[in-house]
Amino acid sequence: MPFRGLIAIMTCVVAGGCLSEQAARTALRKDDPRHQTAVIARITREGKASMTGELIRLLDAEDEGVRFMAATSLHKLTGIDRGFHFAEGEKRKAIVAEWHRWYEAETGQPVPELEPEPPADEKAEKGEDKVDADVEDQATKPADDAEQPDPGTSPEKAKETAG
Repeated sequence: MPFRGLIAIMTCVVAGGCLSEQAARTALRKDDPRHQTAVIARITREGKASMTGELIRLLDAEDEGVRFMAATSLHKLTGIDRGFHFAEGEKRKAIVAEWHRWYEAETGQPVPELEPEPPADEKAEKGEDKVDADVEDQATKPADDAEQPDPGTSPEKAKETAG
């Protein structure tokens, strides 16, 4: 097993659980940059190279932070740096096209399309709104479940209570 894979497994065990691919896909599908960037960070920390297709799709996101995080994650997961981070216009489109070609060469499939989310009333009828909330909680929960000090506590006081 490659060293990176071992580290990813150990991170999941120590952190008390890994982010499921379904939870990640559901959170990345939502148009919420804050959640998307949190999920991208977890994907990267957990070494989920199987999510590269979703990350490539996010290179076209409207939010610059989401695009930046997706490019950084792709670099860390694949070791390939295409210089996307600050590219604009036609150069960015060319880099995204390179990523699409790379993905197709690696997997034999095109980058997954974004599945449209069903209307809220239809999801409520099927009970999927509750499932989505649970999935989103899993996707955005911090990987480190350690207790965090009260934000109003001074650093000195936090050390005293921790130690």
